[in-house]
Amino acid sequence: MSTTLAAILLALAGILAVAGVSWVFYLVGRAEDRDRAEAMRAAAPDPEPEADEHPDRNGRLARSRRRPLPPRRP
Repeated sequence: MSTTLAAILLALAGILAVAGVSWVFYLVGRAEDRDRAEAMRAAAPDPEPEADEHPDRNGRLARSRRRPLPPRRP
């Protein structure tokens, strides 16, 4: 076997090995993403009701409880 052929075979084997390891990491990452999305779906709160129905969530309650603002400058 010539040196050139050996070099080509070693290079192809290395490229295939790197591609194989990358593919495995890709599959593991997709599985983790799928598990994470499923867990977030299970832990997600119910959709928010209309903002006008809950003044404590739309900022009106906070504006009514804040300290008075200083007087405006002329």
